[in-house]
Amino acid sequence: MIALALALLAAAPSQDYLDELERRAEQSLSSIHRARTPEEAAAARPELRRRLEHALGYKKMPWPPKPKGRVTGTVRRAGYRIDKVVFESLPGVAVPGHLYLPEGATARLPAILFYNGHWYEESKTLPDHQAFAIHMARSGFAVFSFDPFGQGERGVSTRDHRRVSSLLTGISQQGFAEYETQCALEYLLSRPEVDPQRIGMTGASGGGYNTWITASLDDRIRVAVPVAGTSQFALQINFARQGDWYHAAEHCHFVPGLITFADNHELLAMIAPRPVLVINSATDPGFVAGTLTDYGRDLYAAHGMAARFGYFNDPTSGHGYQQRKREAAYGWFLRHLMGRGDGSPSPEGPVDIAPPDAAELRCFPDGKRAAGPGMEAYVRTLAAGIRARGPAVPSRFFASEPAVAATPALNGQSEQRFAVAVNGVSIPALLLRPQGAPKGLLVAALDTGKETLAAGAVTRQARKRGWSVLGIDVRGIGELRTDKAAWTAAVSLLAGDHFVWRQAGDMLAVVRAVHATPEYARLPLAWYARGDNAALASTYAIAEAARKGPSISAYALREGFVSFRQFLDRPVANEASYRLLEKDERERRFTAWDREIPFWYVPFDVLRVFDLPDLLAASPASGTVLHAIDGDWKRISPAAARLLLPRTVSVVEAEQELVERLLSNP
Repeated sequence: MIALALALLAAAPSQDYLDELERRAEQSLSSIHRARTPEEAAAARPELRRRLEHALGYKKMPWPPKPKGRVTGTVRRAGYRIDKVVFESLPGVAVPGHLYLPEGATARLPAILFYNGHWYEESKTLPDHQAFAIHMARSGFAVFSFDPFGQGERGVSTRDHRRVSSLLTGISQQGFAEYETQCALEYLLSRPEVDPQRIGMTGASGGGYNTWITASLDDRIRVAVPVAGTSQFALQINFARQGDWYHAAEHCHFVPGLITFADNHELLAMIAPRPVLVINSATDPGFVAGTLTDYGRDLYAAHGMAARFGYFNDPTSGHGYQQRKREAAYGWFLRHLMGRGDGSPSPEGPVDIAPPDAAELRCFPDGKRAAGPGMEAYVRTLAAGIRARGPAVPSRFFASEPAVAATPALNGQSEQRFAVAVNGVSIPALLLRPQGAPKGLLVAALDTGKETLAAGAVTRQARKRGWSVLGIDVRGIGELRTDKAAWTAAVSLLAGDHFVWRQAGDMLAVVRAVHATPEYARLPLAWYARGDNAALASTYAIAEAARKGPSISAYALREGFVSFRQFLDRPVANEASYRLLEKDERERRFTAWDREIPFWYVPFDVLRVFDLPDLLAASPASGTVLHAIDGDWKRISPAAARLLLPRTVSVVEAEQELVERLLSNP
């Protein structure tokens, strides 16, 4: 048995469910009805915007935004000046920005909102970004460039780009980005130098993506130039799989449910016929526009405004906002916000770039200011006012009913391995029988995988008492473990799915298949889960079984979370996460600063519908909890657990008591 377990652990993990997830993503995107005419685009726009607003959740923050902006200093240069601006987004969250203005301008100016993508150390002072703003200011534009959370004078902290707790309240990471963009736009529009009818937006990478999002939602953005941030989403998902989507170091692209209603094409249709120039690079495989360019040309031609859509490919400089890309953007903004030129690239000329760390550019002369504490504080405040409305297990939160290929042929051996097909994914299982005819079936879901069943004290006692024990390796565990956990969580979120629900579906499919066999159909069924992942998935499965069967007589959850709100209350982990770093390229990719709540554990906007105690309360089975943990992965006291759990669930302090409650009264 030990040799077999080691051999299985050494084997390469199955890719079946990764393939299945990618197929579902592609099918979802391919099923979207695409607007082809001005009338279709206009008809689709309100619902697309409504769904995108919901997926971002940015209007759950103080709305409408009223940023309190002030100028903290001015830097004067030849032909332009920089106002150093600080505005407040969320309460206590200060955002630094640079407003570039032509020197001596007397008329209201066209303006560009510049969103800095994920250039953590330099952000708004990155030389390429400075060059854009300087040239545009000398050309007669106002340019407002600000530091996103975790970057520049607010960082370095990649953690601020992946604060998964906000998902519980219906705010996605891009929702934070969009909210601060809206605050910055409000500040820009408040300036007397700015013409509110001539506002453009641009940015590279995450800034290009945010340009798409903001322009698709807000008609005040009259011209959009997304740079190195445009993808046909299926191509991006496929490319990102090989690198585990950069280990999900940044979550800004992971908008919940987005690919169920929009590809990049739909974002373009929401903007049309306002002018858009897409700038990408042939040497940047993470961002491939695919069919978007042909679609854009056809859609704008249908509007009778073909000249308002453009595509520029920079074949030389890869990812970023390098000079050739900037020159393409200059020409486009000159044409569509000033009426100068024909929209083709305009040469840059020399620019006087300051060192990125120049003291004169600092908006916070007293040091950097972390955004994390304010972001987390707002989420906790928002969560405190949310109460679940029920029902306990709404169908939209559970994966589609699993398709079981066939009832397994059980052969009566003391140990039998078999698999059950669940929507094309083979789910491996191990059945351990007692001596003699079984008295019941104990489902044992373990984070350590089914091959550790025989070594567990609870499962050993179950077999001694005459119970068969069924272990299942659901996707992500045991034989189905993955080195693509970040990609899996990201694509699941984009697809409006929840990976742990899929794990629960795997469990139930196998249990239903075994329980339907003649040997087990009339026997009692009990459920035992050990480990935070297994306990969470089992909580879903137990609640769903109460709704659609099979009937469970008793269950026990060990070493797991008992409330989603524990993901919010993490004093030790959060304090560590607020630490700012000087350089974080290596740490953000390869090192965990603290024990994160796994990305795939967190369903979107779930607290408005149910919490884990609601799921347990929905089951008529006798429930027991042992050694529950908190958001800092520490064991909580039985008294603390009882406060969180419904009255129908008992809290015990010893394994033997758990066994007695689980197996003595089937």
